[in-house]
Amino acid sequence: MGALDGKVAIITGCTADSIGRACAMSMAMMGAKVVVTGRKENGGKETEQIIKDAGGKALFVRQDVTLEDDWQRVIQSTLDTYGRLDFLVNNAGEAIVKPIADLTRGDLIFLRQVDLDGPFLGMKHAWPHLIESGSAVIINMSSIVGQKGMPNGTAYGAIKGGQLGLTRTGALEGAPHNIRVVSVHPGMIWTAGVPDVLGPKAEEMRPAISAKLPWGETGESHHVGDAVAYLCTDAAKYITGCEFNIDGGAGAG
Repeated sequence: MGALDGKVAIITGCTADSIGRACAMSMAMMGAKVVVTGRKENGGKETEQIIKDAGGKALFVRQDVTLEDDWQRVIQSTLDTYGRLDFLVNNAGEAIVKPIADLTRGDLIFLRQVDLDGPFLGMKHAWPHLIESGSAVIINMSSIVGQKGMPNGTAYGAIKGGQLGLTRTGALEGAPHNIRVVSVHPGMIWTAGVPDVLGPKAEEMRPAISAKLPWGETGESHHVGDAVAYLCTDAAKYITGCEFNIDGGAGAG
């Protein structure tokens, strides 16, 4: 038996070789039925099939996390298909990295809508169903940039920092209902989306980036996925309201 047998999860941002896909895979391999979402149908269907081919149970539902109607539709699809909801992994996110003088108000609004409004809407609409679960977990995927800052990461860091308040307050409200809320903070995890942030020469930069990390290497998506799956098990039942770093020691200094 898996540690998550009989449980049902919604994981957002699962349409690429990414942290979201890794979270969904890890949770499915521990027995959870997973609903994977995202804006790109081809990538989402691919994630669904990868999980099914590995022996897991998965369903893709197209979603824009900034739209309230989409959240209601995803949650209803989850209930119609699997009959319950136990875990919400707010993984979908965007990053804008540029000097503060070049940032626009539109940049900040865009990041807020995806990285903060999205998790808020998910928590709001999932909440009553998570109460019914009796043992629920919300994971808000943040970043070490929300803790310690990063040059050219002003807007991104500000929004990711805002997720901490969402997590801490949610944990306090959730505790009487056996809902745990944890903020996960990946460091330099090497996903398919890294070149979108660092540019087309990202792979050439990887050795230098690795050398600056205490652990000496960049992380892989499954490092985050395995940790998120663990946080959803009863073995982690006393963990809530905290910042859970997965960063090879980058946040320690």
